[in-house]
Amino acid sequence: MDSSIIRKKGSGRLKQRRSKSKSSKFLTILSVACAALFLLALALGVKVAMNGREVTDLTVLQRKQAQKLAILEPKLAEMEEEIAALVQSRLPHLTALGFDKVLPVDKKYVKNIAFTLAGKGGKKRYEYKMVMDNRSLVSVHPHVQIIFFDKVGIQVGMSELGVDTDGMPTLDVLERGEIRSHVSQVKLTDNTDPQYFAVRIKTGF
Repeated sequence: MDSSIIRKKGSGRLKQRRSKSKSSKFLTILSVACAALFLLALALGVKVAMNGREVTDLTVLQRKQAQKLAILEPKLAEMEEEIAALVQSRLPHLTALGFDKVLPVDKKYVKNIAFTLAGKGGKKRYEYKMVMDNRSLVSVHPHVQIIFFDKVGIQVGMSELGVDTDGMPTLDVLERGEIRSHVSQVKLTDNTDPQYFAVRIKTGF
């Protein structure tokens, strides 16, 4: 047989082996890639399922909390009404403190009072404006205490008109027929929000 023919046959077989080797490597790489994609998809599926379960659990918990809150809110409102009724019966001279509205007092020369809530965040500031009207036949030296109470009737602060910082009487006089307003800030002893107030007019010093 001609040597050139033998060389051609050998060369053809070598090419076939190389082609088969390349195909085998490609299939191996393709299999590994498919396996990796499968594992990745499986992991993502498990994670999505876990997240979905967490979302479901949170939704159920939120619904339960909302149901409890819906049950507790009326009870809380009822308890607050009962506390308010008890405070009013025990301390009938107290008046519920409201903001941005004129509250009548009508005690001697004190006509009315209005409270304002100012500030922001935890730095709340309580202010008031008191209107005095002297309808008597003589001049008076105003001496007024505005006492503040919390929701259970415990005193939490006081503001006083007619005395200085040392507690000594001022020379301020409210003339006969005079109408005057006094603006000041509520002095609280702690961070408790006042719920009630009482106006006490002092006589003499």
